[in-house]
Amino acid sequence: MNPIIERVKRAVTLSPGVYQEIGNDPQGTTQAIIVTGAAALIGGLGTLFGGRFGSWILMPIYAVVGLAIGSGILFLLSRMFKGQGTYIQLFRGLGFATAPQALGLIPILGGIVGGIWSLILAIRAVKETQQVTDGAAIAIVLIPAAIIGVLVFVLVVLLSIAIIGAASTNS
Repeated sequence: MNPIIERVKRAVTLSPGVYQEIGNDPQGTTQAIIVTGAAALIGGLGTLFGGRFGSWILMPIYAVVGLAIGSGILFLLSRMFKGQGTYIQLFRGLGFATAPQALGLIPILGGIVGGIWSLILAIRAVKETQQVTDGAAIAIVLIPAAIIGVLVFVLVVLLSIAIIGAASTNS
């Protein structure tokens, strides 16, 4: 079997030590980019039905750039929790943690399930590559997610207020 596929299987089933192994493997960088890009392409196939071929073809690039930025943010946070790994180890592990995002191919539930499963895998990747406790890994992954959630909520509230305000002045 293809070594990347075998590794993805072990990663998505939370095989003990697989993320540490991936983090320490120099070939893991290319593999993580391939996994991230493939998951984005497969998960984004639903956008083709809406005639968005151009955005679908760019998804792997966006996904890898997002992986690089996200890895940097989580790496910096891991330092606050006494993380011991390197940025590239975390990048490699998080790349494999994106594999369930391919479930986005399944309408509605696939994206939700894939997103939640990727979040769980990201926690394991942080734990193993940064050598932190379970609690620290959860905090490292969920702090940025919570901040983004709050920012999105505030944005939605502000846009709603603006729309309601514009509608009331036009009536």
